[in-house]
Amino acid sequence: MSPRDPGSEDSRKFQVIADDLRTEIADGVYRPGRQLPSQRELQAKYVVSRETVGRALDVLRDEGLIQSSRGRPATVTAAGPAAPAVAQAAQVTLQPRLREAFQAEEVTMDVLSLTSETMAQHLGAQVARINDGEIQPRSIALRLMLPDITGIRLAFPRGVDDPEDDRPRKRHRDMVINHAKSLRHSLLKLRHQGLVPEVSVQIRTVPFTPPLKLYLLNKDQLLEGYYTLEQWTPEPIDGVEVTILDSLGMGATLFPYTKPEQALKVEAAQKFFDSYWDQLSQEADFGD
Repeated sequence: MSPRDPGSEDSRKFQVIADDLRTEIADGVYRPGRQLPSQRELQAKYVVSRETVGRALDVLRDEGLIQSSRGRPATVTAAGPAAPAVAQAAQVTLQPRLREAFQAEEVTMDVLSLTSETMAQHLGAQVARINDGEIQPRSIALRLMLPDITGIRLAFPRGVDDPEDDRPRKRHRDMVINHAKSLRHSLLKLRHQGLVPEVSVQIRTVPFTPPLKLYLLNKDQLLEGYYTLEQWTPEPIDGVEVTILDSLGMGATLFPYTKPEQALKVEAAQKFFDSYWDQLSQEADFGD
């Protein structure tokens, strides 16, 4: 039985899913009236059974945070009794830090990531705030640094039984390209719509597998998280079930550092990012 086989999953896994969704609702990733991911999508993301996903949704439904009807994804309702508990969530997430950063007139984001999946997911709430007229930044600049997905063989993800199997790497390449294009499209659209006068999106690649993710926001905030490896079996790749060694990115704990209290750490991370960006990275070619 594989380490992530649904039959051996922790009986408390449903609570992890409920906690994650509850935090994302509080952070504005899923606003009232918006749909949560489907049960099938949540199964694939957390690699659990449909029953486990159902138990997690039952928790949120009992708390008054969501409502659902047969055959349709759950819809977020107005914050119910669970809202006070949400504010006590111990894990630092990207969304509230992004929200704070987007209060500025000039927004800058320097990001090093394995796929940019987390960034693509959480940026949507800020784009919605701009579309709703809640905030009006004058400029947004994103510098996104990703691993080279065509020129080198990354350390992970890779097949457990056959490290030479290219299917896990193909799956990863598709994810990298899709999320990067989504980020670029959503930001540049703000400029095309006349909502943000100046928008810059630069995407580059570096010839190594990042062991951590970092977000530098407005030059004064750093969020840092480590990629933890584990084995799991995603949805079949090209019709074949493959157990892979992969990183935990979406669930990685982020450690925050802010100027002026942790100025030395923030400035060191900025210097690290700038040096790799200027001296090692190359313009990403995603076949546009």
